[in-house]
Amino acid sequence: MSPDANPDAFLALLTQGLISDAQHDAARAHPETAALPPLPSPAHALAWMRVRGLVTEEEQNAALDKIGDDAPHVDDAADTAIDADDLIELAGQGITHEAIEVLFRDSLIDAETRDMALTETPVVGTVAASPVATLAWLATEGPLEKERFDALRTQVAAEPAFAMAAERTRIVNEAQALIEADEQAVKAWQARAQRSRRIGAWKFILAVAVIGGGLGWYLFAPASVPACDAASTRKTLDSLMRRVTMDVRMRHLDPNAGTVIETPSVGSMREVGYRKPERVRGCVAVMTRGDSKEPMAYTIGPTEPKSDEMVVRGADVAIVEARFGHLDSDGRPLYNAEPIGREAMEKAFREGAAPLSAARSASAMRMRPRTDSGLVRKDPNRSREIAEIEPTGPCRKLDDGAGHACPLVIEYNDSLLGALSGSDTSLPVTGEFTFVEDNGSWRVSDDFPKTFVRKVLEARLNSMGVTDAAMPQ
Repeated sequence: MSPDANPDAFLALLTQGLISDAQHDAARAHPETAALPPLPSPAHALAWMRVRGLVTEEEQNAALDKIGDDAPHVDDAADTAIDADDLIELAGQGITHEAIEVLFRDSLIDAETRDMALTETPVVGTVAASPVATLAWLATEGPLEKERFDALRTQVAAEPAFAMAAERTRIVNEAQALIEADEQAVKAWQARAQRSRRIGAWKFILAVAVIGGGLGWYLFAPASVPACDAASTRKTLDSLMRRVTMDVRMRHLDPNAGTVIETPSVGSMREVGYRKPERVRGCVAVMTRGDSKEPMAYTIGPTEPKSDEMVVRGADVAIVEARFGHLDSDGRPLYNAEPIGREAMEKAFREGAAPLSAARSASAMRMRPRTDSGLVRKDPNRSREIAEIEPTGPCRKLDDGAGHACPLVIEYNDSLLGALSGSDTSLPVTGEFTFVEDNGSWRVSDDFPKTFVRKVLEARLNSMGVTDAAMPQ
């Protein structure tokens, strides 16, 4: 196909103001451009450019913000950007043109379904093409009606053995497992929606809250770091609870109008560990609101490394237990992601997760308006999608010597669950992730996208009380 096969799609992006002249030229000059199929829309062109690193999400959003409200293409540009975000989200699941063509080649979908699906899916993905995820998507959100999918399942189950029978059966069965997991998750969410709206907001706000010096805030100036259950600590946490209560009331997160939102109490405060070099104490407690009891965590430490002024910071329970529960006699961490090192491990993990996280964040944020009362001061680092990463054990060298697998817990601010529940939601994502050395630096292994997405899904289902959902390999 000639380089001029898709001039209109790229030119539309330039005309709408979503890309610059230089980005337009880079797209036209890219070695893949000549082989691209006809692009169904400018959004497909923009999604392809983002997957190939020619445009970042930040650049897309910045370009959209610069377009004036009275510009002739402002509505088209907004629609293109939103559609591109949706395509990027599919790209992160391996739902792509390649996967669609595999399903058509294996006679799992007909030509009409294929042609319709190609207009709704990205050309390329940020992870390997997944016919399983694509078939599940087609049957739940795409153009494949449930009745036709059920008929396909019956047909495949009754087929005699032939060359492609085993592969067809595997794809259909694993797609059905994904659909069932999704249905279980939705049912669990519906059953717990009211509780999630109330408790989810509390837990997230508490996790990212920072209580320190300032008007109306309690300030420590002790000779040493206060104990987790010290009177000054309790006084600070009581203040935090009052502020969070007011914040929740002002954001109207309680679904029942007129219902009194009680200020929670804090009890069972205990220390998990004390990191002596940093002078930071990790603590856990129980937050009680009426009949509901929820674990919470916080840290106490200096506002600056050499300061005597102390601050209480909200934290994730799993992170605190991992970070402060495995210390040596000198208060230093036992696990440091060796031989990679903590800093290199975190850098590699965030770089590997970035393309997977961006699309989900952008799409979920559009699903609900966000408000902030300003009553609770928040740590911006803790509000990131991946807030914290902590080793939970020693890394092990793989048998083939190709890398090291490290057990980690990740504090993951789940934008999807947040959009569903109407409040921010933090999840502890646990698992073993592989890192490989590449020209003197470390990166995540090639199977990282699949592993990360799977672990997030597991954590999401666990948070909803779904523990027996089938998880395809």
